[in-house]
Amino acid sequence: MDAIGYLETTGLPGAIVVADKMLKTAAVNLVGLENTKGGGWVTVIISGDVAAVSVAIETGKQTVGTDYVSSTVLANPAPGISDLSQNPIFAPVPETSTNEETPQQPQVTDVAPEAPAEPTVPKDEAEATCNLCGDPKCPRKLGEPRKKCLHYQELFGKNKQS
Repeated sequence: MDAIGYLETTGLPGAIVVADKMLKTAAVNLVGLENTKGGGWVTVIISGDVAAVSVAIETGKQTVGTDYVSSTVLANPAPGISDLSQNPIFAPVPETSTNEETPQQPQVTDVAPEAPAEPTVPKDEAEATCNLCGDPKCPRKLGEPRKKCLHYQELFGKNKQS
């Protein structure tokens, strides 16, 4: 391995297409695909001869088009540089620890919120949405114009005429 090439693109499908095109264009090896933090970017990492990696990166830039973010070619990388990107995008996620905790939490959560939630909220207060008339049938909600109130003329019509 004489060089490492990095090409960053937006989205996983674009990264897969770019990796395929780069591998078919030049004699390079795919080191991996890596998710970046935020933005939906994916980094395609290749290795091989300096000239082959350079050609593959240029081909990748042209292939990805507007989804291109950034790229670089490291000729003769220092020892340890290739170990920096060891987070493969398709790594299996261990499910044993999460499966044991998941069934226990919903059982406790479901029982606790339901019991106190019903007695604390009276039905009369929950139904009345208008703070002007207090009528549950009134479509006006707090913060909306007064004219939306069913009882607007009764409450404010007399004051306007005087």
